[in-house]
Amino acid sequence: MRKRLKKKIENSYNALNEARRQRFKRKGIRCIRYEFLPIGERDRFELTNDEISPDYPYATHWLIETFVWENSSQIRIFPCSKNGGTTSISPVRLIVYFDKNVEQILDTFKKVIEDMKSDRFWNTIY
Repeated sequence: MRKRLKKKIENSYNALNEARRQRFKRKGIRCIRYEFLPIGERDRFELTNDEISPDYPYATHWLIETFVWENSSQIRIFPCSKNGGTTSISPVRLIVYFDKNVEQILDTFKKVIEDMKSDRFWNTIY
């Protein structure tokens, strides 16, 4: 019973499955690229000690999604468990561009990934 309840709390919203589904859509919100990376030690410490963001006790990975519309674009960042589950539907960080230039968004996406791999994402401002 405890194992099932823990699984339910950990995976109330599966952001990884949602990103996979959004990639193949033809209309509406469409994810053009996503990445699933492990959280580094420093970023994990900063995430747990941050007073603004809610508590994510099972977060071990980052999920980064890139969405492009006609007038704007977004990069959404979620802390997830190892199978893509998260406790909240809202992202921890949201980077918004009101520009049609997809190259700039993908460059920022790559920069975010590099910062996550080098374990200095949480203190960087984009």
